Amino acid sequence: MAGVTVGGVSREQRISAVCAVGCGVVAVGVPVCVAALWAFGSWEVLALVRLIPPDIRPDMEMGGAARTWQRVTGAAICLVPALLLSYGLLRARRSLAAFARGDFFGAEAVEGLRGYAAATFWAAAASVVSVPVLSVAISLANPPGHKELSLDLSGAQLLNLLGAAILWVIASAMARASSIALENEQFV
Repeated sequence: MAGVTVGGVSREQRISAVCAVGCGVVAVGVPVCVAALWAFGSWEVLALVRLIPPDIRPDMEMGGAARTWQRVTGAAICLVPALLLSYGLLRARRSLAAFARGDFFGAEAVEGLRGYAAATFWAAAASVVSVPVLSVAISLANPPGHKELSLDLSGAQLLNLLGAAILWVIASAMARASSIALENEQFV
């Protein structure tokens, strides 16, 4: 059933246009915020926004304010999942822009959705790996007995991985169905 139309534009098209803008804003905002927080944030702030595991904060504060090398290292590690997510959001933006034009099953819509799913999956995987790497890297200068190896695997991370994998499979199936439909059209 088609969505309600106003002036020839369906509700789905309007929502898609708004979401496309949101994807663009968040795709730029996330890496900028991560970099800014690492550039200017205290250990307390970095733990509060979960850019460092909160359980290592006391050992990090014992060493004083974050040093430049810790800030650069932390930012570099945290920017990997952030940039993957941003790339995925830009791919989703392409799909949403196609939806806003009324092209719900075209190649651009399907490929954008598949790109978003793949990038989101890899961003979730990178975020799981980045926690232990980050904790070891930034605590190297701590005194003996206060170096950290922190592991963090939450239900939310598992759901992100599973959700992205499911969406990736669905988008791949849509791409295959689209190519079969196109092939069948050429025979008729």
